[in-house]
Amino acid sequence: MKRFLLFVFYVIATYIAAHAQSSFKLQETKFVGALDANASNDWTKGWANFDPKNTVYGPVTDDITLNAMLTSGAKQGLKEITSTVTLDASKVYALRGIVIIKSGGKLVIPAGTVIRGLADLNATPNKNYALILVDRGGKIEVNGTADNPVVMTSLNAVGARERGDWGGLVLCGNAKNNQATTPAGIQLEGFNNITFDNTLGFHGGSDDADNSGSINYLRVEFPGLAFEANKEINGITLGSVGSETVFNHVQVSYSNDDSYEWFGGTVNGSHLIAWKTTDDDFDTDFGYRGINQYGIAVKDTSYYDLTYSAASGASTSEGFESDNDASGSGRTPITNAIFSNFTMVGPVPVGKTYSQLSSVAKAAYRRGARIRRNSSTRIVNSIFMGYRNFLMIDGDSCLRNTNNAAALALLAAPLNTPVDVATKQIMFSNNLIVNSSAALNPASATANGLVEVSAADRLAPISEWVKSAGLLANNVDPVAYTDKTVLENPNAYSTTPDFRPVSASPAITGANFQDNPILKNLYIPTATKDLANLKATAPVYPNPITSGDLQFGTTVVSYGIFDMSGRLVMHGFDTDHATITDLNKGMYFIKLDGKVQKLTIQ
Repeated sequence: MKRFLLFVFYVIATYIAAHAQSSFKLQETKFVGALDANASNDWTKGWANFDPKNTVYGPVTDDITLNAMLTSGAKQGLKEITSTVTLDASKVYALRGIVIIKSGGKLVIPAGTVIRGLADLNATPNKNYALILVDRGGKIEVNGTADNPVVMTSLNAVGARERGDWGGLVLCGNAKNNQATTPAGIQLEGFNNITFDNTLGFHGGSDDADNSGSINYLRVEFPGLAFEANKEINGITLGSVGSETVFNHVQVSYSNDDSYEWFGGTVNGSHLIAWKTTDDDFDTDFGYRGINQYGIAVKDTSYYDLTYSAASGASTSEGFESDNDASGSGRTPITNAIFSNFTMVGPVPVGKTYSQLSSVAKAAYRRGARIRRNSSTRIVNSIFMGYRNFLMIDGDSCLRNTNNAAALALLAAPLNTPVDVATKQIMFSNNLIVNSSAALNPASATANGLVEVSAADRLAPISEWVKSAGLLANNVDPVAYTDKTVLENPNAYSTTPDFRPVSASPAITGANFQDNPILKNLYIPTATKDLANLKATAPVYPNPITSGDLQFGTTVVSYGIFDMSGRLVMHGFDTDHATITDLNKGMYFIKLDGKVQKLTIQ
């Protein structure tokens, strides 16, 4: 099978005339990681905050608008927003209880607004969870700017703020996930135990272009309230959130669980920061299929998952973690997210080795990326530094998803057959990896400092796969893991970190976009004149079609089917046909190796 770099495709989402244009596409860069060397291009400046424990926020001036504890009757602790509520940036709001934005409702948060939450689970009755929940059909508009972000933070004073002070931000949408079997959807964990309303937190539907609003320039600090043991709320939870939702320039700091967790959905994101989170930085589950570009994550050995050594329910802290679902089933849609240009700074500081960490840190922190339970995350053009191991391919279902011939040869049927790359394939490529030689030491039968696997005979083929030549190549240990060989100052935990590459850093070059046929072929021109000028080399047939196999008449490198708004609804690679299922009637465009024609679904 041809070894194409299958990590990039474009999703173009364009509203018709009466709506504002919304689009997302992966940008080509020459550098790997989140930033280039030019200080003027540092997108963290002005809005990000790497010292929120000592930031002075104003006292609360509005303890009514977002105070769900003022609700009377059986639903005290729950405030429902059913129309448009616009906050006032001149006020500081207290967040108490659960504020839920119901279908048809909207919460508008202007630039510069500060919201301060504090949960009180010792209250009687126990109702003060202090979180904002966007229900299916509801919307939130966070209108921060680079100079004036929106801040959701702790109500505690300087010196008293800590992870889990309040709940967090939860968005529930109508996009697909791989768990919901009824229109009711599936419920986020922990919400079933809210005694005064156990019907909250349901997400999922059939609209992958669903819109839960827009989030621009937002900081979420000290979230992660635990509903119960091992059921903490993430900093930001995105349940089945659709691709029309805008999600960019977001920082989650000191979360008591994951910084970001996606449960299904197709929302795309950019410019994401995970700062000193307790558990995983970026966690994907239940068929999440979005694209994310530009991100930074930093581990601090003072902040780790306290359950790391538990007899059951133990959780170690990873950079990326990916599951298809808890059982590792093949339910569709498959978790198949894309992350490009991320800078992942692990718990081992620059100049140190894994062996120098404390015994707790050695046990609590593990991998830069753990891909498990039959998922197919694609991580590319990124920097990984300071981890125990950099990649874990956890389990034979994920071993298969690498499509590596040597790994497939170790597996019994039917796992020893290549996966359909149109719907799933693990990619870990064009990444800069530094300090693998100073990582796990001594190495074990299933881990060598670079990769980790579930059985000893899997270690060699996966290690070679990570280091392989060609489009799949990763740049492993090109420089020593010492000060200013890669980044300017990534471990400035108590001052201002600087994640830009130094002048001679291997991060300045190495990104691979130009050689990627998927990048070139899965972009549909949105201008009518461009569509009119393109003709397919071979017409697809039958056209129109109701369902079944759509024939191309030739094998193509890639194809994409787009609806009339330009949204990608199906795609595939290295094939001569497409199997049409579950597409609504109407007119579509199909693009085959750069040529476009119209397609009618009856």
